Formats: sequence, structure tokens, C-alpha cells
Amino acid sequence: MVKNFKNKDIRIEISEEEINKRIDQIELLDIEDDLRNFMLDALYALVKLDQIMGMKETTLARLRKIFNKKSEKRPAPSEDQLPNGEKPKQGKNQGRNGKEDYPGAEKKWHPHESLKMGERCPDCTKGNLCAYEPGIYIRVTGSPLLEATIHETEKFRCSGCQKIFEAKSEVKDQEKYDEKAKAIIALLKYRASFPFYRLEKIQKHFYVPMPASTQWDIVSDLARFLRPIWSSMVEVAMEWGNFRIDDTKAKIISLMKENKIGGSKRKGIYTTGVIAENGVYRINLYLTGRKYAGENLTEILKNRNSPYPPVVMSDALGTNRVKIMKVIEALCLSHGRRQFVDLEKIFKEESEFVLKMISGVYKVEKECREKYFNPRKRLEIHQEKSEPIMEDLKKYLDRAMEEKLVEPNSGLGNAINYMRKRWVGLTAFLRIEGAPLDNNLLEESLRVHVLNRKNWLFFRTMEGAMVADTILSLIKTCESNGKNPFDYLVWVQKNKSEVIKNPKNFLPWCFSSQNI
Repeated sequence: MVKNFKNKDIRIEISEEEINKRIDQIELLDIEDDLRNFMLDALYALVKLDQIMGMKETTLARLRKIFNKKSEKRPAPSEDQLPNGEKPKQGKNQGRNGKEDYPGAEKKWHPHESLKMGERCPDCTKGNLCAYEPGIYIRVTGSPLLEATIHETEKFRCSGCQKIFEAKSEVKDQEKYDEKAKAIIALLKYRASFPFYRLEKIQKHFYVPMPASTQWDIVSDLARFLRPIWSSMVEVAMEWGNFRIDDTKAKIISLMKENKIGGSKRKGIYTTGVIAENGVYRINLYLTGRKYAGENLTEILKNRNSPYPPVVMSDALGTNRVKIMKVIEALCLSHGRRQFVDLEKIFKEESEFVLKMISGVYKVEKECREKYFNPRKRLEIHQEKSEPIMEDLKKYLDRAMEEKLVEPNSGLGNAINYMRKRWVGLTAFLRIEGAPLDNNLLEESLRVHVLNRKNWLFFRTMEGAMVADTILSLIKTCESNGKNPFDYLVWVQKNKSEVIKNPKNFLPWCFSSQNI
């Protein structure tokens, strides 16, 4: 039985000299070789860990390597583990990009320098030349991220009356930065995690200055213009049936200063990710501030008119609860699975059984996705194939605890109790049309904000957070609905007056390539 150290505060205050002394003593003990080797390996690991923790470049990956810890992703089966005749699956990338992968590329036609269709063959002089598939050669060239063009208009001045005559130009009354420049800056900053100062340095090398302060002015103006569309997405989303929510930490300098002087009772700062789905479209929303995910979703749903309670997918944290209205709670099966992945090395047999059962459910989900089943059909398939699997899993978990086959306070006991206590939420996909199995889609969506935090560290003010939330919400919603965010941002800017009048006509899925 593995002892539970969960609530014990452990402090390691042992010098390397003392560890080496103990190693010498252990080598002289009259004990079994297996026990001696285990004790020596543990002490060697402690010395190595102390050395690594003192290194500046220490990372979580290095620590995982030392302790042979792996990610929760399961290894692909080898060829000898597969059924007879079945071959390992290949990756998605099967070759180089073809011309169809460059829809925006300029095309140049190169006619033959001496021959034309219908002429006699210069080699055999018998046949006529017919059209054949053209040769395709793709050449990729480099250019600055942002380019500038200087327009000079010719002017004359009368020597008598001093009146000035200037040539007409369509760019004379236009803004200095066009729609494409603004869209590129927004995508680089919020989707590619490119800090303003970094773009400023890069542009200097191309002799096209782009100061960080100018970039901020551009994206803040763009966000204010896009905010009505963002608000329209919130209005549309609140009537939909399926939601996914979660939080990640955020840093806002102005709020952190408030924390230091005691200006706020709540100290936490978070970015909430919300995904709303209606079976056809998907909306991604981001909200950064002091509110938790449950509070932000409550704010979105407070004016909901639909009589049907929405399905809300999240993990089991209390901060994800919606309190002022009835919702159907669906909990993340992946969170329950993850605990058994962590225990696989210690409780191999028990963990492998649970993981195998959950894997069977995900195979059914994959079948539904590949065959494009509608929510009703998907529910029927899960009830037919996944429900027996989940029932067997529940019996196994109940038996383990009721017959005391597992220590309740051990890591395995905690993992089992986690699933047993939350079984209704974890199996919502067996009762409700469209209920997801897990919250992986939302967690992937939040990774963008995590990368932004790592690259440019913080927001200076709440306004900076609002700008990021607005622009990134529209970019990710475009991606979720198969729309190109660059083309979309250019399109809405070119229709400013219409956007102001009716922003709902410019939701991301309203855009098509014909609008360009």
C-alpha cells in the first residue's frame, strides 16, 4: 500500500555529503540486493534532483525525463500488436503542398517560346501538337510583413495668383494604414503571440518603421470598431444549447497594483474561455478580469429567453458553476481519465482496465464523428455501444470501494472516488443530444491566451485585456467555422458603415470568399 503524502508538508534539508555517507552505510548492510539497489537509486535520484533544481535552465520536461514521467497521450500500438493484416495508421501529412494549397498566390502563364497548339511535331513531323497538363513550379519569395508605398502627386503654382494645382489621387484622403495592414498587425499580436516591440524591431530591418505605440493605436481602434460584432455574438450565443467553459490565469498590471494596496477583496485574475454551439456554428468568446468562468457564463445567460436549460461542459471545479438558472451539468471525462494515466506506473493493472474501458467510449465517439451522425443518431449509437461499457466501468469502481479492494485515501482511491461522485455529469453524453464527452476543445482554445501570456507576459490595463478578448474572439470564431480570419477582418473594415448599422449581418459565418 502506498502511503498518502497529499496533505503532508515535506521539506528536504539533507546535504549531499550526508547522502553520500548514507550510501556507504547502505552498501555495507546485510539486506537483499533488490532492496539495497532500490534504496541506492532513491538516494542517487535525490542528489541528481538537487543538482537539476540548481540549474538555471531547469524545465518541467527535464524533470519528467529524470523521473520517466510521460504525458497522458497513449502510445500508438506497434505493428505486432495489431490484428492480422492491419497496418499502423499514417500521419495526415502525406506530401508537399500542391498548387491548391496556395489559393491566394499570383499565377503567371509561360507560353512556349516557339511552338503553338495544332502545329506539326518538330521531332516526328507526323503528329499535331495537342494541349497537355501544364508544368507546375511553385516559387515562394520573401517580403516584409508590412510594406509601404510612397505616393507623390505633381503640383504647380501660378507665378501670378499663387494658386496651387495638384494632381488627383485616390489615396490622398485615405488612412495611412489600410485594412490589410491592420488585420496583419492584429493577427500577429493576438493569434501568433507576436509582441509589439518584436514587430517594431523586425520592420526596422525592412526600412518600414512600425512603432509599438502605433501598433497599439491601430489594434485598440480596431477593437472598438469590432466590439458591436462581439456583443452580437454574445446575444446569439446565449440562446444556443451547448456551452463549454474553463479558466486560465491572466496578468493585468493595474489589477495587480490594486491587490498590493488592498483595493479588491478578490485577488485572482483570469481569462475565461467560452465555446457556444448550436450544431451548425460555433462561437468562441474570451473574457478577462476578476470573474470566474461560472460567473462569466451566468452574465451571458442572464437574459436568455429559451425555455430549455443549456448543457454546460466543464471540469468539476466549483468556480465553473452557473448559480442563477437551471443548467444541465456535463463533466469532462478526460479529467477523470487523466488521474488514472498518472497512476498507471504504480497501479498498472487497475489503471489499464479503466483506460481501456474509456478508450472504447472514445472509439464510438470517433465513429460518430467520421460518419457525420447528427446529435440524435450520435446519442442512439452511444446508448447502444457506450452505455454497456460505462455500466461495466461503474460496477468495477463501486466494487473496488465497497469491497475495500482499494485504500480510499490512496491515489487510486482518490481517482476512483472522483469518478464515482461525479458519475451523473461524466455520463451526460448518454442522456442528452449533443452533450460532449470532454472539454478538450475549450482547453485547446485557451492555449492561445496561455501562449500570449508567455510571449508578452501581461496586459497593462483592463482596456488592453478587452482589446485582446474582442479581437481574439473573432479570430477564433472564424477558425472554428472554417473562415479565413485575415480575409474576414479586411471585409468588415471595408464595410464600416454597414457594420455600425447592423453588426449581426457581419458575424464570422456570414463571410464568404465571394465577399473579397
